[in-house]
Amino acid sequence: MEKIVFMFPGVGSQYVGMGKGFYDNFKVFKETVDEAGDVLRLDLTKLCFQDANKEELSRLENAQLTVLTLSVGIFRVYMKEIGIKPDCCMGHSLGEYSALCCSGVIRFADALELVRQRGSIIGEVSSSLEGTMMWVVNLDRGKVEAICNDVCEAGKEVYISAYDAPTQTSMSGHTDAVMTAAKQMENAGAIVYPLKMSGPFHSPLMEEASQRMRSTLRQYTYEDPLYPVLANRNAQLYQGKESVIDNLSLQLISPIRWKDSLDYLAAQGVTTAIEMGPKDVLKFLVKKNSDEIQPFTMDNEADLNKLKEKYLVREDEYLGLIGKCLGVAVSTKNRNHDNDVYEREVVKPYMRVAALYEQWETGGKSPTVNQVEDALKTLRSILLAKKVPEQEQQLRFNKILGSRIIRPEAVGS
Repeated sequence: MEKIVFMFPGVGSQYVGMGKGFYDNFKVFKETVDEAGDVLRLDLTKLCFQDANKEELSRLENAQLTVLTLSVGIFRVYMKEIGIKPDCCMGHSLGEYSALCCSGVIRFADALELVRQRGSIIGEVSSSLEGTMMWVVNLDRGKVEAICNDVCEAGKEVYISAYDAPTQTSMSGHTDAVMTAAKQMENAGAIVYPLKMSGPFHSPLMEEASQRMRSTLRQYTYEDPLYPVLANRNAQLYQGKESVIDNLSLQLISPIRWKDSLDYLAAQGVTTAIEMGPKDVLKFLVKKNSDEIQPFTMDNEADLNKLKEKYLVREDEYLGLIGKCLGVAVSTKNRNHDNDVYEREVVKPYMRVAALYEQWETGGKSPTVNQVEDALKTLRSILLAKKVPEQEQQLRFNKILGSRIIRPEAVGS
């Protein structure tokens, strides 16, 4: 069986025009953006859609709020249009708030307020520090760790702030320490370049921000997750709502263990990752980490249509699908020796669907979605009447549908 993880991006994924197609064409997305605007008393459409506001959008506070809002809106579009639930959720830095919101742990309005306060806190704390962040590419994480440790032992503070891939990390620390480490890493063959964000994020230098965020988090209430959520700080699942305060406050002083999270998911049999948010940064990181997990994005309508092709049965396949139902009904071994029950609950339902199938086939007509769902339900009843074990029934339906569904409302039927 296919297992799916939803991934939610962090700051850096924002761009002018993001979400415009969804806003114009999907009511649930527009409602999400408008709801966020009401909560924040901020016109998010101007921030997201107008070129004149590009610089304003890139400000840390605004970037966080817009990426959170669009990620939640995109998730809601997916659930409305496709609806197959995730086996797990996770987010990159800020994206952990989006993951928790979409998993039902944090109310959307509360997530917006928390992220606004988070942006204010880390902005104030980082402004008092001479700190920065840099990406390090093309150098093994062990070598990056060793260089950071050497610089720290020399009395300067620099730390790995994200383990994104085997040869892609980020580091945070005091600016002079980061620059010293960067020179050594370049000499070792790394490609090093600064992040647009300023501040030593996801490092021990943010201890004050972590403590202030802990106090803020205590002012809100949380629910247990509808879907399991992986924490950035330790690549482990949240242990109920009680773990929210620890995970989100310690996230600010801990490196993001993205590679470890993907390794965990692959070991759990996850086969598909869907990035719920603007751009495709996380899709790229999946490709750098795993050959076992196939990544997709949900940045625009074209991405949504690709997912529909993957998960929704097309109308021109309806007749063939009903034919498969009839074939399974005939070929599956009967374990029920009550002739009256067999006649009533196997033969008659089968003949009814078979007669309709012949009419559609000879008349060149296609069955409706309701008729396809009826055929699937009839097959389920026939298999039950034949006393087919549940696991075998599931195998039969997997053979017919694979990982696809008829329509979102039919999920789980």
